[in-house]
Amino acid sequence: MDSRTPRDGRSIEELGHYDPMSRNAETQTVLNVDRLRYWLSVGAQPSEKVQALLRKHNVKKPAPGEPWALPKPAAAPVPSAPATTPAGPAATTAP
Repeated sequence: MDSRTPRDGRSIEELGHYDPMSRNAETQTVLNVDRLRYWLSVGAQPSEKVQALLRKHNVKKPAPGEPWALPKPAAAPVPSAPATTPAGPAATTAP
């Protein structure tokens, strides 16, 4: 949020959300880490609570000269399924 906007004013950019009532740990905190690192690199100051969430998820301000975008993990090759024959009864011919 820009400090000059009203409390319930429009945000500059949505960087994630936190839902403490969610029972699933993966959906409780959703962060856009690349954009968070960008905003931290240009001088954004997170509040104490947001800083605690960032620390919990190991999101750190990039060092000077370090790119703010994280490298994309290489896609793991998908193993091809082995060719199998149907395991049904053998076909027989009637006399």
